[in-house]
Parts: sequence; C-alpha cells; structure tokens
Amino acid sequence: MKNVLIVEDDPMVAMINEEYLSTFQNIKILGRTYTEKDTLNFLTTHKVDLIILDVFLGEENGIDILKSIRTLGYTTDVIMITSANGGEDIKKAFSLGCIDYLIKPFDFERLKLSIDKIFARDEILNITKIKQDSIDNIQSISPVINVKLNLPKGLNSKTLDKITQIIDNLPSEEFGIKDICQITDISNVTIKKYLDYLEAIKYIASFTNYGNVGRPLYLYRKIR
Repeated sequence: MKNVLIVEDDPMVAMINEEYLSTFQNIKILGRTYTEKDTLNFLTTHKVDLIILDVFLGEENGIDILKSIRTLGYTTDVIMITSANGGEDIKKAFSLGCIDYLIKPFDFERLKLSIDKIFARDEILNITKIKQDSIDNIQSISPVINVKLNLPKGLNSKTLDKITQIIDNLPSEEFGIKDICQITDISNVTIKKYLDYLEAIKYIASFTNYGNVGRPLYLYRKIR
C-alpha cells in the first residue's frame, strides 16, 4: 500500500487526480496541500510514500518545494505533473530526485505506468540479494521491464525483452502480429501470448480495424 499526498492548487485538477488514483487498490490518498508550509507540515505528521506534485502553485513553485523536501531529508517518491515543459525545469526536478515528470495534458495510462514502475522497483529492492541485472532493470525507462519478475507460467523475460524491443523500434505506433513475425522467428501463437500479457499490464492496447474491404484486422497500439 502506498500513502499518497497530492500537492495541487487547482481544486478541480486535484479532485480529478484523486479520483483516478483512488481506483488503484494499492493506493491510499492521505490528503491534499497546495503550499510549501502545509506540505512540509503534512510530511511531519503523516507517513507519505508518494507525492504527486505540480510545479505551478500560485505564487509558489513545486520545484522549490521538492528542494525543501530533500533538504529536510525526506526521500519520498515524487512524480511531477505540470504544464511546465522547459528543459531547465525538468533537469532541476530530476536532479532533486523526481522519479517521473508528466507534462499536461497527459493520458492517465501514462500516470499508471509511473506508479506501476514504483511498485515494480520496490519489489526488486525487497529481494535479499540483488543482482546487477535487477539494478539495470530499475534504471530502465521502460515500464514493462520490472513486471517480468512475476511473468505468467510459460513466458520468459528473454523473449519478453526481445518482443518489447521490436515493438519499441517499429516505425508505426500501430502494428499486428505479422509485423513482429517478419522480424523474429517466434511463432504467431507465442507472440500472441506475449502481446496478451503486454496488453494486460497496459504496455499496449488492442483494437479492431474493420477497414473497407475484407476481414477486420486485429491490431495493437503502443501506449506512451
């Protein structure tokens, strides 16, 4: 279970974020703040595992709040959600230990990938003896890397890596099983099993293209 604090000065945005995060079974919303003073006070009285932090907070700045949080020694995970897309702001956020930076408007599936990655990272860090490849997985950007610790029976991480790399390098965001078959020697049936798994963890989404002529095509789309 992750205890979450939302730092957002727009009541409507805060409510939308809270409603979405509340759909996660392993997320508990502890509260909302919108000033540095209130945020730091909240951290002293509550165990917060994750902060959803906006950059523009009226007269205050979320990056300054993040800096104060780190100065006080809190290592709480922070996801920045903001319309600020300047390189300098993003660089500062990551230098202060922000684990992800989402630019408005964003797809909530993208936020879900960030949260899933946190849980997957924690699962790795709970292993008694961590191997180098596990550390490499933590460093990876791809949100699919870490869930391979609990792959369904019959799937393996090596093949999963191969298929996700192919998907990431495809020229089009939309693709079918044949597109992957043309690049690898893996059978259609096996590829379908891995694509079903990737769809289940929200790495890709499936849809049907009815077109104008012939049978409808069952296709997939990358989620970014």
